[in-house]
Amino acid sequence: MKSIIYTSLILMITNFCVINKASTQSTTDTDLTGPMTSLEFKAKEFNFGNVIEGEKIQNVFEFTNTGDEPLIIINAKGSCGCTVPRFPKEPIMPGETANLLVQFDSSNKGKIGGATQTKRVTITANTDPQNIYLTIKGVVDKKDTKNKGQITSDNFDINAQDIVLYPNPADQQLSISMDAFQSRSAIIEIYDAKGSLISTEKVSSISAQPTVINSSTYDNGLYTASIKIDGKNRIAKQFYVVHGG
Repeated sequence: MKSIIYTSLILMITNFCVINKASTQSTTDTDLTGPMTSLEFKAKEFNFGNVIEGEKIQNVFEFTNTGDEPLIIINAKGSCGCTVPRFPKEPIMPGETANLLVQFDSSNKGKIGGATQTKRVTITANTDPQNIYLTIKGVVDKKDTKNKGQITSDNFDINAQDIVLYPNPADQQLSISMDAFQSRSAIIEIYDAKGSLISTEKVSSISAQPTVINSSTYDNGLYTASIKIDGKNRIAKQFYVVHGG
């Protein structure tokens, strides 16, 4: 009798494992069922430069569906809770360009003299390979205790479409349109690909006219425009400089 019961239990456990494994495989396969395509990011690494501990910075990764089928991003996940991605839920058609937003919360990440932070975002899509990896990095400086301007909002409170950089690539100058935030003040910091601060532009009152950055002395390459508007979370966008292109 004991032998029969033992054998029955073994069979039940085996069947459960087989069914559970099949269910898991079915779910995974279903998520990625359908035609495959390809995507290309303008850059897979984003150096946001320097921020003060407590600030949140929204990094904008621009990508294009370079394949022949609709691109479907199934998931995007940060390597820790301080890194929150937001991706388009609707299919991206072949040839179309879209943004993937990653917000980094620098709370409790800084130290005196600056702490280098490197975070990874894993993107799962109907591509081959199905996982694509992005990296954001920068330096977080310890907050001055006399500065009470810490941001507490958890939201992506600047619409990426409201900040437009053009032309991109730039040659002699880069124009930054921020007319959705007229009458507010802004600080624009330009960083090179290594995260070194190149220039700072202060705008006392944003107008309908774009702010023009002189890029004539910049070397060819990838740069980041990090923009802080009044009490809103900082937003960063990348652009290229190509002279004589």
